[in-house]
Amino acid sequence: MFRSQVTLTLLGFYLSAVQGRRLCHPTNATISAEKDDCPICVTLTTTVCTGYCLTRDPVFKNALSSVYQNICTYNEIRYDTIKLPDCLPGTDPFFTYPVAVSCKCNQCKMDYSDCTVQSIGPDFCSNSLVSQFQLIN
Repeated sequence: MFRSQVTLTLLGFYLSAVQGRRLCHPTNATISAEKDDCPICVTLTTTVCTGYCLTRDPVFKNALSSVYQNICTYNEIRYDTIKLPDCLPGTDPFFTYPVAVSCKCNQCKMDYSDCTVQSIGPDFCSNSLVSQFQLIN
């Protein structure tokens, strides 16, 4: 009896902690596509992972315990490709980018995720010419 009360209490604390926050899920986002020898920066809409993941930060830390923080990251990825306009001759005009099919809470994988606290943002263009691109799946 006591164990079930503790379990229900802990479940209640967890649900109240995530109340108002959406758990890890795919959502639409605007990103930029550009290359050095292509004068136009193309902004497009893709799907990325975002949302809340349960994390742990123990009060008492020691060298033997491992502390990790989960982030909302890709579970399944598909890659789409667009052709950038007005590229110089001899330049590969194709830009390939990831599309989140499904997401999960896991440790950050630097090979395909931006694990920084603050970045320049996925829709930043260094080129002055910007073009909107609409991808229809």
